[in-house]
Amino acid sequence: MRRNRFLQLLLAAALTALPGVCTAVEERSLLTGDGTLHVVRAGLAVDLGVQGAGISPQSNLIEWTARAQDGTVSVAVLPGTVSYQAKHGLELAYDDQTASLLLLWTEDVSAFSQIRVGVLRSGVWTNSSLLPSAGTSRAHNPQMLVTHRGATYLDSQDNLVVKTSSILSVVWFEEAGTAQARYATLFLDETNFDPSAVAIYDLPAMVGTSGDTLSQDIPAAAFYPTIQADGLSGGLLASFADLHADRSRVVHIDFPQDWGRPNEPDNANWKRRHIPIVGVAIEGPIARMTPTMADLADGVRTTIGTGYRPTLSWREGDALKFSRLDGADWTPVRSIAIDDTMSYDRALALVTSMGERN
Repeated sequence: MRRNRFLQLLLAAALTALPGVCTAVEERSLLTGDGTLHVVRAGLAVDLGVQGAGISPQSNLIEWTARAQDGTVSVAVLPGTVSYQAKHGLELAYDDQTASLLLLWTEDVSAFSQIRVGVLRSGVWTNSSLLPSAGTSRAHNPQMLVTHRGATYLDSQDNLVVKTSSILSVVWFEEAGTAQARYATLFLDETNFDPSAVAIYDLPAMVGTSGDTLSQDIPAAAFYPTIQADGLSGGLLASFADLHADRSRVVHIDFPQDWGRPNEPDNANWKRRHIPIVGVAIEGPIARMTPTMADLADGVRTTIGTGYRPTLSWREGDALKFSRLDGADWTPVRSIAIDDTMSYDRALALVTSMGERN
């Protein structure tokens, strides 16, 4: 029966690609190093073909399917996802070191939206409560990244222990009492893989700014904070609009590497091991050259180059437009025409490659 279920999933995916076939199902897939194919789908139970006790055909839920190399198929509905709230913005990641599959999604609750994180390990899903916990907030465009940071500490015999932490990081833009970019982190290998143990920070506060912001005049680029690895250093880079200071910032985020002796009650190094170390890599004025949110066809992307210079790109009509932070200001907006000789994907790849080199 599980094999037939997997074949139904493949058929549904094929039908989605056919002209004239419309579906409200959102799907993401990921292949792990051991050859296991993971597929997650979000939508109405009736559209997903999911039936079961207590599941209404009109319930929104997330279904996970995995097919191993030996042909074994596992299917499950993620716990805590059966409700009438829509789920969207699925994003998958996998951490080989802890053998953990991670799923990020946005969940709409009435007129508001929030973020959830699920972790699959040893065949068991554990899901976070809604993030952030404030019921009147709206979360936009979350991104997640798994990085690895080496650290050392002394055991009870004063022997040096070297370890590598698996760190989940999430950024998003939030509209609540104050509109701002936020950052959450979770040490996967130290918290029993419990996503409810995430620590949440305001990105502007991490560089020393705070205060009220105006929610009616937020530039579109501010709704799209980004995060990416900083080469092989183990650190990461986050770009965001600091609406308190009216600045665009790229910050470097890292974590302590010397943990001292864990068995010492007053060991400050051990207590601070999960607290991010943040420094501004580059900054400039807020980017206000993009269209409004209503006029954006495909959002705003940020590419951070080797020199930490951010490049913004967005689609506007039949062109891919971009601008880079050059010294104290953004360059004039430049564009690549989208036509029969230049596809959108090719133009985006060219702009991304240019941004990564600089």
